[in-house]
Amino acid sequence: MTDFASAAADVPPAPELYRLQQQFAQALISPASSVDHPKLYQGIQETHFDADQLLQIYRNNFVLSLTEALEVTFPVLQVMVGDEFFAQLAKAFIRTVPMSNAAVAEFGGALPDFMLDLEQLKEMPYLADLARFEWAYSVRINRIPTTEPFPYQGLSEVGEDDYERIHFMVNPDITLFQSPWAIIELFRRLKNWLERQADAGKGDVLISDDDDPLAGFQLDQPQKGYIATSGLAEVLYQELDDGVFCLLEHCQADKLFSQFEYDAADLLLQDVIRTGLITGFGVLKNAQNKGIEE
Repeated sequence: MTDFASAAADVPPAPELYRLQQQFAQALISPASSVDHPKLYQGIQETHFDADQLLQIYRNNFVLSLTEALEVTFPVLQVMVGDEFFAQLAKAFIRTVPMSNAAVAEFGGALPDFMLDLEQLKEMPYLADLARFEWAYSVRINRIPTTEPFPYQGLSEVGEDDYERIHFMVNPDITLFQSPWAIIELFRRLKNWLERQADAGKGDVLISDDDDPLAGFQLDQPQKGYIATSGLAEVLYQELDDGVFCLLEHCQADKLFSQFEYDAADLLLQDVIRTGLITGFGVLKNAQNKGIEE
């Protein structure tokens, strides 16, 4: 079990070390011509700080950079838990879970599971689901849609004897999501509130002090839905009813449509094809073979 308090705690550096840290950080992001490097180098050489203290300069900036990356990825979660708690959570995560990819944008995928293991969040497990939804949302940002229109002509040419062996394929541009809590609605409310705050900062809209994004919100309601890549770097998300969600899960599990036992299954299929949630199909060579003949 992670000791959240100790993992998140920071020991404030001595004033001299803090000044050196600021100079070091500025040197990292500024052109050589704009930083007095000889003075910085001399300061480093003349300092009485030991190797551990100097390493702390880099360590602090490393933690700060990853914390800022997490803030960009999880702004809704940050609003939900508050800036101070989020900062502590980020530091504990960074120090506990090593980076597995050099791309900073990929950092954060393990945060939901990390949150589930925190004793401080045991009574608020819905926060991990909120993080899981927001991560799925962030992964879809800036992705280009890859799907083609459903091949109606090809489906019409399938022989009657092959109907029982048709397998439908879920749109690869969507991520299915479900939770025992109303996470999709929670995300929508907080994200819209953040956007209103941003507009208010530009002077485009006025935000009332009474504007509560969670007014009337009921968390204890299961929700199922999806997050989808769309055009123009836009990400869409939508709640789904049980029947549609079950059909999509069935298809993602590589099961034959004939094995889907649900009332009005044909009507559900027509609906998910029409709305672009299913974008392809194949015909299994035989009932025992998972290979698909396109």
